[in-house]
Amino acid sequence: MKGTTPLHVTNHYRRNKSDYDEISARLDRTRRTFKESDTSEQIRMLQQSHSFAVISVQTPVHIHEDSFTKLWADDNPLENMDDALSSVNYRNNKADYITHSLTHGHLWANVVDMIEAGNLDEAHKYVLDNFKGVGPAKAPFTFSMLGFKEKMCIDANVINAMGMDEHVNTVVVDKYESICAKLREKMPTLNKTVSPFMWQWIVFDWQRDEISKHKPFYEVIGTLE
Repeated sequence: MKGTTPLHVTNHYRRNKSDYDEISARLDRTRRTFKESDTSEQIRMLQQSHSFAVISVQTPVHIHEDSFTKLWADDNPLENMDDALSSVNYRNNKADYITHSLTHGHLWANVVDMIEAGNLDEAHKYVLDNFKGVGPAKAPFTFSMLGFKEKMCIDANVINAMGMDEHVNTVVVDKYESICAKLREKMPTLNKTVSPFMWQWIVFDWQRDEISKHKPFYEVIGTLE
């Protein structure tokens, strides 16, 4: 642990504000694209984001992003699966999880309906209950990467930065959101300045000593400008 204090992280944000403004604007653009797309494209975006979340688990960022790009090359993930995941930790399990997602588009259609109705917490719970490879932290990550910045992911980097003793395992969405809120309250200035997901993104970057823009994801999604 690096010895996190609110001032450390807030100063990191201030020094790199232009980068985070760029990231936040890209998230907003991605959310608009999602909302303006037809159902089939929304399902595809959710499947892409789910696969990005699955691959990310216990895998270095550069390997994770390279794998994701290979997976979705030519929009043919099932054919690309073996080669794309060859360097990824737990690749066989992840291949099963992603294949399940790709072959159950009707379940993602239900998620689309929940999002369109404004029931993001319900969609969060539905993903936890019906899709594989995304637990309490990575299920909301599926939404947040698509621009739903009210969701955040308490991943290992956030856990380490905040000095938490263990991972968050609750599958109760209200309880998870309460934990997120309490974490953000430990950095009140940053919490008042940015959205929950941007708060997490900044802490993630600070813990890792770099700025991660996840451009490969947004290039595949089609919202990288």
